Amino acid sequence: MRVNKWGVGVVLAAAVMLTGCSAGASDKPAAEDKPSSSASQEAEAPATDCPELKEGATVDGAALGACIADTASSIAGYAASTSVMGMETTGKYNPAEKALESTTPLGSIIVIGDDAWVKTATGAWQVADTTSSDPMVAGLSTGAAAASQASPTMIATLLSGDFTVTGTGERLGQQVFLLSGAVEMQGVSSDLVLEVTKDFAPLATTTKAEVSGTVVDSTTVVTEWDVKQDIVAPL
Repeated sequence: MRVNKWGVGVVLAAAVMLTGCSAGASDKPAAEDKPSSSASQEAEAPATDCPELKEGATVDGAALGACIADTASSIAGYAASTSVMGMETTGKYNPAEKALESTTPLGSIIVIGDDAWVKTATGAWQVADTTSSDPMVAGLSTGAAAASQASPTMIATLLSGDFTVTGTGERLGQQVFLLSGAVEMQGVSSDLVLEVTKDFAPLATTTKAEVSGTVVDSTTVVTEWDVKQDIVAPL
């Protein structure tokens, strides 16, 4: 597959934004590690006045985003798998350290606070450099830059307008409600389906957007919830 700097950046940026949205975490300190990855160990129900989730209901996106952020504010971390434009990636996030790691067939990125590192599929870890003459390094660095700017808290605040509960399903042994709506980020509007538990733990996200004439379909599924992830600086 031939991938240029733009292609790598779009794929990774989409993966980062989607992963952040499914996390919904805030910058509050994380809770202590918990031994189980089951969603039954998720944070307590949010204390805010959250909308009732039931099939056919219409809820306010801003209230929904606040409840998602509140629920996730005390989690230790999460892991998720993402498919963007047919590319499979894995991601990990620890809110307390503002640490994120994403691994794709094209390469990997690690972001911890304001620091970022990238590694191509055949290369070694190096400090992110969006101006690199190597298009793969530059593209990965573009994705890392998107990661440093797109915190889950920020993305949760982008939810607005009406979201409709269109059905139910199951994730990590928990019932989830499917909420359909739209989100806009940096001038790009995406159709969005969130899968959240009754306590507003977001366990899956599906988006569809058009970026520079290219349709970007993305799906993220949380594989571990409220479990601290092993994310360390590579250099």
